Amino acid sequence: MSGGQVLWAVGDGDDPGSLPPGAGRVVGAHLRRLRKERGLRLVDVVKAGLVGSAPTLSRIENGETPLKADRVLALARFYGMTDAAQLESLERLVSRSKDAQWWEEFRDAIPGWMQRLISVEASAQQIRTYEVQYVPGLLQTSAYARVIMQHAFPDTSTEDAERGHARRERAVKVRQNRRGLLSETSAPDYFALVDEAVLARPVGGAAVMRGQLRELYNLEENAERAHIRVLPFKAGDEAMAPAPSITYLSFPADREVDMVYLEVRNGGSYLTNPDDVERYKLALTRLWSKAATREETLALLEHYISRLAD
Repeated sequence: MSGGQVLWAVGDGDDPGSLPPGAGRVVGAHLRRLRKERGLRLVDVVKAGLVGSAPTLSRIENGETPLKADRVLALARFYGMTDAAQLESLERLVSRSKDAQWWEEFRDAIPGWMQRLISVEASAQQIRTYEVQYVPGLLQTSAYARVIMQHAFPDTSTEDAERGHARRERAVKVRQNRRGLLSETSAPDYFALVDEAVLARPVGGAAVMRGQLRELYNLEENAERAHIRVLPFKAGDEAMAPAPSITYLSFPADREVDMVYLEVRNGGSYLTNPDDVERYKLALTRLWSKAATREETLALLEHYISRLAD
């Protein structure tokens, strides 16, 4: 897309291996914004003795080099950041940027367009998602995810069956590892809006779907940071969404790096243009206003669970 609206758009098989880890990218973008707000050039910072060269600072701002907390904090203070809470938040992100990417060993089981989403989820302050076809990935049980992966990675031949099975199992493992994010003390606030059609579609058969719906019920009742709502059929055309799968991620350090992820079959796009991000954010807000209340959502889940009873 022109105008820098799409940050990254790939199809299956493309390799975004050069993409920086999420937390490091957020820190770098925040430092870049602070520098520009002060009207400073890269060379101005170099002359002040904060970094050794303009290319080094550029790599820091692009999240392309390991970050050191003392250097990041020195830059932030030089740019005028004095708030202790903001500096502490920035330091936590630096620490997180050093964490090993757990999903690196599963690259063969992760479609190219998904790798950036996984890399930035843990750095988000808030994640809002809407799905019209499937239960969102972060909420899927292993049995439900296994069925989804069967369709995402079908066997192409009898000889390929064993390799395909192994890849699908690794992809399911990725889904389960991602779910661990919602249990962390620093978990982002997660707002999931699912169309009622998702509840009505018995993916994997009655037993699998019943287990998945019970898990959604349990998460809404007990997960502190997870908030699940159903967009009911009765909402009509007022609940029509601009895309079948929308995920909005906001970050604590820098508004300008908020992003929207749009997924389609065999591909995905990332939008960072502020106008586009705001448009989809408003769309999600409008859809949430049309959703069932918490009590109505739990009742709908109970209704569809009972329909799947033995």
